[in-house]
Order: sequence, then structure tokens, then C-alpha cells
Amino acid sequence: MKLSPIALGLALLPLGLSAQAQLGVHEHGHGQLNLALEQQHLVLELTAPAADIVGFEHEAATDAERAQQAAALEKIRQADALFTLTPAAACRLEKVELAGDEHDDHDHDQHDEHKHDDHDQHAHGDDHDDHDHSDVQVHYFYHCEQPQALNRIELSLFEQFPSFNRLEVQGILPSGQVAATLTPAQPQLSW
Repeated sequence: MKLSPIALGLALLPLGLSAQAQLGVHEHGHGQLNLALEQQHLVLELTAPAADIVGFEHEAATDAERAQQAAALEKIRQADALFTLTPAAACRLEKVELAGDEHDDHDHDQHDEHKHDDHDQHAHGDDHDDHDHSDVQVHYFYHCEQPQALNRIELSLFEQFPSFNRLEVQGILPSGQVAATLTPAQPQLSW
């Protein structure tokens, strides 16, 4: 599957995003969904605060946190439970990639000592290193038999992850660009 033009399109999407999204402002409850459709290939890129997906942003320190994180990351991989695409487009999920999956395999022990020392700072947001404001980024790759019929996407993300209250959507389609702000009250984008 050749996705280089779509990957380029996704890379260029931030150029058209709002200033808040461009600057990488991290705000709990708010995420970003980019979409790109080229020929029969659809890519959705979801970026959300880890606190809204996992329930915390620090590195999982206990078995309970690791189990909570694993369950949440498995849940975010379930595209069919998060997105409903126009049925007539006959889009089939081909692959899901969670950015940083290799992070899950690194040696947690090397960070445990430091993490215990500043756990209270992380929990209260007083420390400003990268772990304080971590995001989850997932790419969903679809093949659509009738891409011309694809004219809407509805999100169940708000139901699956209730701490979400806003999702900024930007898209590149054969017909042009689309943009919307989706909320629990308005979870659908049509074009």
C-alpha cells in the first residue's frame, strides 16, 4: 500500500490548523483528528492527551497502572468502536499504528528511581519535563472500495473516553479541505 502522498498530506495538515494546535498547546479534554483521503486510502491520525486516554500522563509505575495503560491503549486501537464511516464507502481497516509502541518495551526500571523522587511533582503538574504533558497518537489506515461515497465520519470517542469534550478535526479530501470542532453534542462531521 503506497501512502507517501497521504503521509505528506498529514504532514502538511498542521500548516492549516489553528494557532492553538500549531503551537502544541496541551489541554486535557481536547484532541486533534487529522484525516486524509487519496484514491482508496484513508488515514485518520488521532492525537490526544494521555490523561484522557489512559487516565494519567506519567510513566506507569505500578502493576495496576501498567494494566490500566495497556487496557486503555488496546481500547484506543479499536477503530470500529471509535469511528463510524459512511457504510456505502465500504472502508475496511487495514492497520492501526500507535506512535511510540516501542516505548512500551523499554526498561522501566531505569526510570523507577527518578520517578519515585518526583512522583508528587508529576501528579500535581509542578515539574515541566516531557512526561508531564504526554500525548497518545494513533494512525488508522483504511482501504475504501467506494471512496467517492465517503462523506461523513461519526465519533464514539466521546463515549469510549468520557473525559474528552472537544476534538478539532482537519482533513484533506479530493474535494478540498474540511475542518470542524466535534463535541459530545455534535460528534459527526459531514462533507
